[in-house]
Amino acid sequence: MRVLAALVAILAAGLIGMAALGQFAPTASSVVRSTARPTSSATAAATARPSGPRTITVTLTEQELTKAAQSYTPLTVSGITVADPTIKLEPGRLTLTATGRAFILAGPIVVVASPLVSDGKAAAKIESATFAGLGLPDSTKQEVADTFARVLAANIPSGVRVTSLTVVAGALVVDAVSA
Repeated sequence: MRVLAALVAILAAGLIGMAALGQFAPTASSVVRSTARPTSSATAAATARPSGPRTITVTLTEQELTKAAQSYTPLTVSGITVADPTIKLEPGRLTLTATGRAFILAGPIVVVASPLVSDGKAAAKIESATFAGLGLPDSTKQEVADTFARVLAANIPSGVRVTSLTVVAGALVVDAVSA
């Protein structure tokens, strides 16, 4: 038994020594770089970048927006803790459904909004917002709209100016131009 333990210890020491000396490191390979240059102007024109603004289209699905909204929760808005949000996209509008809790009251939160473009950024106009069947005040609606704008902004490339937002069944299509 002692012989077996000694043999394992020697083998382990040998492997550690080989690793320390770099025996298991990847072998170096030479890098070959081409120094040839294009010989025709047609090749150069094909690689030239267009100047000016570019049009960008970003399509966000219900699942992507729901996942983004969930990354912000739990979130407290006007004393209501919001959890488990889901987003449903229907032509022209979006509906956020979540669970809310305030003091001893708990119930569903339902927010219906229309997306809009404001000053080159994605925004939302809150059509209705309820918690446990009760209408929410305008200040809470504004907080919800601001949160929605942050979620959208996090999913739209930076440095672009939003030109339109279109909601179709299951997707939000964002058209923008590079700044």
